[in-house]
Amino acid sequence: MDSTTPRLTTAFACEVARLDRDRFNEAVSDGFLECVPSTVAGRTRYFEPDDMISIWLYRELMEGGYSREAAGRIACAICVKATVHPEAKAIAYVETYVGSRHACLPEDVPSADQWDTALFSGSDIRRVTTFNIEKMRRLIAHATAEKLRTFGSED
Repeated sequence: MDSTTPRLTTAFACEVARLDRDRFNEAVSDGFLECVPSTVAGRTRYFEPDDMISIWLYRELMEGGYSREAAGRIACAICVKATVHPEAKAIAYVETYVGSRHACLPEDVPSADQWDTALFSGSDIRRVTTFNIEKMRRLIAHATAEKLRTFGSED
């Protein structure tokens, strides 16, 4: 997304991400979305463009059958890595057989034909899921622009 994309209030961000606001609040309250922007009681929470990845992906993972806990853990790991690497086209999520999980750039993951011999953080790879962050950013920017055209920037 470009720098002209506005920061969004929680209500507007949830509209853009197509995530029910009550479900969002429950996920934050239950500690499943620790990466969303912080706020204090009585203040508005604002989402910058990259912050939107967390709730967009959280909703997608929930729709895909993930538990709230797993969806939040994965969405936050991917969001944090995407924020650190704004040029990344994709972010991989690696799970190992000893239960460790890591978000990383796809080029840092051994190819599948090496999984029996290569170790990732000291263990062999169980599964790798790669997320198309470049496309996700475009979808978020488009949805944001559409909502702004339709409803303006007010909640």
